[in-house]
Amino acid sequence: MGARGVVATVVVLGLVAGGALVADTVARDRTEEQVAADLRTQLGGLDTEPDVAIGGFPFLTQVLAGELTSVQVTAPSIQIEQVTLQDVAVDLGGVSTGTPTTAREALLTAHLPLDEVRGAIELPVDLEIVDGSLRAATTALGLPFEAVLAPRAAGRGIEVAVEAISLGGATISLDQAPGGLADDVQGLTIPVQGLPEGLQITDVTLTGDGFDLTAEGQDLVLDQAATG
Repeated sequence: MGARGVVATVVVLGLVAGGALVADTVARDRTEEQVAADLRTQLGGLDTEPDVAIGGFPFLTQVLAGELTSVQVTAPSIQIEQVTLQDVAVDLGGVSTGTPTTAREALLTAHLPLDEVRGAIELPVDLEIVDGSLRAATTALGLPFEAVLAPRAAGRGIEVAVEAISLGGATISLDQAPGGLADDVQGLTIPVQGLPEGLQITDVTLTGDGFDLTAEGQDLVLDQAATG
């Protein structure tokens, strides 16, 4: 083959590869748009369509293989049960393209404002964040009662550990707390209902206005998670 033939062959191969790349990109983009629309329909707590990004290349090869390497879904907020989570990001790995749709692993991060907790859940004490610590406050025997709490992950909710207690400004032990206050603060749990089935809260970080949550799960059935 002469030089001219070699050049012509390279040009043709380049055009074929370019066309395949365009087709792959178009298919990925359309799939992301459809998934976003489906999620808005299936998850009633979304005010807007989420952003969906499918990772891995090429996309069509993943579809033919029956599994997407990674799918990331982000949304500014989503309402689950009685509370609204903010800055929601879900990273899915090993997402099947068949039915039911499954994911081998999932990681969710979100922010739960304390105001959402106060407005949705009836608590026996007033919760507030002061100087970077979570505090439960009420009145006992006509004196201000306060407990410093440490939040921790508890599967489908947030539990607290009591770090310090004071009554009228004086430090007391837990068993010295009047009435049923010891049980109120020691057994305090903030439920986070409505998370997709199979996700468990694994980390809680206190922020200036609430809680940063991390939830993880494996072998999730996403069809059930979206509708359940």
